[in-house]
Amino acid sequence: MFQKRLFTSRRTRRNGQQLVELAAGLLVLIPIFLLIIDVVVFYLAATLNDNACRDAARAASVIEPVASDSSGTLPGSSPIRQRALSVVTKMQHLDGYIIGPRLQTVSLSSDFKRPTNAIMGGNFEGSVEVTTQVDYRLPATIPGILPAQVTLTSRQSFPLTAVLAPQVVPL
Repeated sequence: MFQKRLFTSRRTRRNGQQLVELAAGLLVLIPIFLLIIDVVVFYLAATLNDNACRDAARAASVIEPVASDSSGTLPGSSPIRQRALSVVTKMQHLDGYIIGPRLQTVSLSSDFKRPTNAIMGGNFEGSVEVTTQVDYRLPATIPGILPAQVTLTSRQSFPLTAVLAPQVVPL
């Protein structure tokens, strides 16, 4: 009888030890798993923002440039800005975690030049610079350590490919 009681208490201690080891292991593995999820969603948000910005700059580069202000920023009614905005709004996002992307600025580079001969037409020189932002909410935030939301900004430049058509002069 004494042998049976000793064997039962050893088995109970062994099961208790396994439970403690499992709890300690989970305390380490769960935060690592949540951090991996945060890094994956962060990568998706950064990639989405960069792709949206690059595609908007590429789309804006084919429209004939119109007047800009002294800083080179184009007004909201500019066809270049409207084309960039249409590309950015069509980009996919994950509801709840990735908010955006949003078009921040569209401007012409400082080396922008119109064709010198308006009658003959020609290529525009310079580039279009586009800035977009996306807000990223961490799926697994740790209060006091990780912020609940991060804003990512991307700036891309693409050379102008617009061409001014020759002007037809009536005879």
